[in-house]
Amino acid sequence: MKQIIIYLYAILLGVSFVGCVEDTGNYDYEDPAVVAPTIKSGIEENYSVLVLEDLVIDPAIEGDESLYDYVWYAYPGTITSSTPSDTLSVTKKLDYTVSLEPGTYQLVFKVTDKTNGTSAFYKSKLVVASFFSEGYYVLKYENGYTDVDFVDRNGLVNANVLKAINGESLPGKPIRATYEYNQYSYYVYDAEGNRTRKNLQPAYMVCTDDDLGIYEGTSMKQLKRWNDAFLEVPAIKKPQGVWANTSGFMLMNNNAVHFEYIGGGGGGEFGYAYPNEGIKLNSIVAVGSSSCLCYDDNAGEFVGYYVQKHFAIKNAIESASPLTLKPVGEVYFTNCDLIYMGVQPYSSTSNGGTYAIVKDRATGVASLWIINVSIMQNYYAMYDNGYRGRTIPESFDVVNGKVFAIQGYGVLSTPPAYSGVIYYSKGDNVVHYYNPSNQTEKKNVVTIPADEEIVHLAHSSDPSTVTPVDEFSILSNKGGNWVLRVYHREGSTPDINPTVVKSYTGTGLAKNFIYRNSGTRITY
Repeated sequence: MKQIIIYLYAILLGVSFVGCVEDTGNYDYEDPAVVAPTIKSGIEENYSVLVLEDLVIDPAIEGDESLYDYVWYAYPGTITSSTPSDTLSVTKKLDYTVSLEPGTYQLVFKVTDKTNGTSAFYKSKLVVASFFSEGYYVLKYENGYTDVDFVDRNGLVNANVLKAINGESLPGKPIRATYEYNQYSYYVYDAEGNRTRKNLQPAYMVCTDDDLGIYEGTSMKQLKRWNDAFLEVPAIKKPQGVWANTSGFMLMNNNAVHFEYIGGGGGGEFGYAYPNEGIKLNSIVAVGSSSCLCYDDNAGEFVGYYVQKHFAIKNAIESASPLTLKPVGEVYFTNCDLIYMGVQPYSSTSNGGTYAIVKDRATGVASLWIINVSIMQNYYAMYDNGYRGRTIPESFDVVNGKVFAIQGYGVLSTPPAYSGVIYYSKGDNVVHYYNPSNQTEKKNVVTIPADEEIVHLAHSSDPSTVTPVDEFSILSNKGGNWVLRVYHREGSTPDINPTVVKSYTGTGLAKNFIYRNSGTRITY
C-alpha cells in the first residue's frame, strides 16, 4: 500500500513539469506502401487507462529502426484535427505516465524516414479515466491532522492521500469534505508567468476547524489553501464547513456564508461574506443549484441564501405553484430546533427534495417538512407542496437521532411527497428508519458490533447507470480506527439486508465519507 502512495506522489511531482514537445512534423497521410515506413504490429485499436498509470506500447517497425524519427500524439476527441495535441513521446517505444485529463482521445503514432521525409501513421482510441473517479473518500483525524483515506475501485485503502500527494495533511479536526465534478474554475501559470484559465474543472474541498484545502478532482493535487481561497481573507478564521452545489461551492465561516460559483468569472476564490445580522447559522445545510438552505438557530426558522442576491431570505414562503413567483408572506413556524435536514439525491444532479425535521421549543411537537430548495432563485426561503409539515408521533425515536441519511430516490426530478425514508442512528451501533409515508418506524434495521460508534450513514442510489448504483453504507469508529461497511437493500424496500457486501478499515477517527461512482455525476 505504501508503494502505491509513494508511486502516486512521485508521479504527481513530475506531472507539473511535463510540457508539450514542439511538433514540426508532416501531417499529410501519404501512401505507406509506396514511400513511407511500415508499422508492422504492436499497437492495439483501443486503450483504456487511468490517470497516473503507465501506458507502455512497443510497436514493431519494418527495416532499420535507427533511420526513423518517432512521435506519439494525443488529440482530444474522437478524430484527429487541428485541435492542439499533447506530444507524449519522441521515442519508438511509448512509456508514458498518463497526465492527460480524463476523456476520450485519438492516440497517433507517427514514424518519419529521416532520409526522404515520408511518414506513416497509426491511430488508436485512448480513453483516460481518473484514479480518483470511483471509490470512497474517508475524511479522518489522526495525530493532530486531517487527511483522507481513499478506497479505490479495486478495494485497496490508500492511506493519507493528501499528505502522500501534496507533502502535507491539513491542520485541525475535520468538519466536512465535498466534491463537484465540473463546477470549479481557476488560473494556472507557466514558468514565464503567463496565465491560463481552467474552466469547468472537478474539485474536492476539505474544511477543518483550522484550514481549507482545495484539490484538483482528477489528481488530488492541491490548488489552494485558506489564505488564497478568498477574494478577501476573512478577518476572523472560524471555518464551519464547505458544500458543493451544481453551480459551484458554498463555505460557512464565522457564522457567515461565502459563495464560489462558476458564473463569477474569478479565479476560484470565495466571495465576500453575506450579511447575517441577528442570525446564528446551524451547521446543517441543504444546497440547491445556486443557493443554500440554512437554519437560523436564534429565531428557530429557515433562512436561505442565493448566489446572485446579497441578503438572507427569510419569511418568504410559496405555498401554491412556484410558477406564480410570489411569496405568500406567511411564517409557517418559528422558535423551533432543527433536528435534521438532508437532500434526497436523484439522477444527473445532487439537488433533490429536502427533508427537514424541526421541534417546537414551546410545545415539544416535532414535524417533518419537504422543501424545494431550488425555489430560492426566486427569493423564497422555501416552497411547500401544501402539506405544511407532518406531525411526528411523540413516541418516535427519530427525534433523538444523531446520525442521519435520506433514502436516495433515483431518476425522478420530482419524487412523490414523503417517498423517502430517513435512516438514523442515536450515536451508537444500531440503524433504524422513519417512514413518513405511512407514519411508521422500523427499529434495529442493521446492528454492527457493540464496541463501534456509527458516525456517518449514506444510501447511494442511481438506477439510470449502466450498472445501477444501490448501496447502503455505514461508517463507524472503533478504538482509533475506522470501519466502512457496505450493504444492499432488500429488493425495492427501504429494508437493509444485514449481510455485509464489502468492508474496509483504516487508521484514525473518521468524520464522514464521500462515495463517487464513475457511472454517475452524483456524489454521495
